[in-house]
Amino acid sequence: MTSFPSRTLSLVVCAMPLLALPAHAWEVEEIGTITATFADETFERSTVIVTDGDLVSPTANLFLTLNNSSALSLLTEDGNFVFDATFMSHAPGPETAPISTSVTFVPDGAMQFWVSDGAPEPLEVTFTTLSVEGDEGRATGSFRGLLCLADDFGAEADPDNCRPIEGAFDTPFFVEE
Repeated sequence: MTSFPSRTLSLVVCAMPLLALPAHAWEVEEIGTITATFADETFERSTVIVTDGDLVSPTANLFLTLNNSSALSLLTEDGNFVFDATFMSHAPGPETAPISTSVTFVPDGAMQFWVSDGAPEPLEVTFTTLSVEGDEGRATGSFRGLLCLADDFGAEADPDNCRPIEGAFDTPFFVEE
């Protein structure tokens, strides 16, 4: 079975061409923000809902999985930044410790994959808000750690080539079963 971050990265690679289609083909609504400083460069990106007719695709989701676990996935509008956290609960709160967390970042104009999986230090994540009500929720918090360069999509990170990242997120999300 593929790990959740790997499944999310697969979705990102598939979604990136969709998000890059001409604006007239899609209606895009910004719903939240992710801000971060990576290697001394600060950026802000949005989480969005992309609509094409009856097809609605949010980039911020809580996926309910088997065995009462869930996976929060926050993907930016450009597909270049993904934050994932997995919980042993279908209704995690700000006090619920994630069993795993990861960040993947592809800087603009570069086909470099910077990942927290395989970094020499674990990613630190703090949730100030994490609530689920029905099929919607909200996540607000911060993260910090190291991202290490991976040679290719899905490749292992080089623990000798890492850079610091620190950031925050504030977004509603949608619950998917």
